[in-house]
Amino acid sequence: NCHESQTLLFEERDRPLDPNEHTAVEAHLAGCAECLRVRAGLQNAFALWRKQQTAVTVPNAEREWHAVRRRIRGGMPLELTATPHRRPRTWFPWIAFPLSAAAAIAIALYVDPLGLIDPNPGQPRTQSVRVDGAAGSGEASTMVFVDDKSGWLVVWANDAGARRL
Repeated sequence: NCHESQTLLFEERDRPLDPNEHTAVEAHLAGCAECLRVRAGLQNAFALWRKQQTAVTVPNAEREWHAVRRRIRGGMPLELTATPHRRPRTWFPWIAFPLSAAAAIAIALYVDPLGLIDPNPGQPRTQSVRVDGAAGSGEASTMVFVDDKSGWLVVWANDAGARRL
């Protein structure tokens, strides 16, 4: 069929067809004008490519390098020979961001919006603690204090009337 024949026509440039494939393609081309046009187009394209390939001249690298050096030394305009101008670096972001971060930290240390810093250091702090549902006998003892190192509220309770098992 046409699809198989055209596939073999494209492969014909890459590798020689075996005798069975060559015979089958020639038999199909004898009766199919479309595939015959495809083969002629491929042959014309290949011939044109080969002609253009032979017409290309590769310049002499040594001669071209010397010509470029002569142009650079010979007073070409500066914008064609110099490297592109780099924009000067601005130091503002490198200074402004760390300074603003330091200012924010300083403000946070001097202003205590949450009341975490003790306004009267060294003086005892009093706090009221309410205990709901603390029912016990009259012999119960309770001790409440704030740990100086951790700041935790510690409550010790003992109910003397409780039975031990």
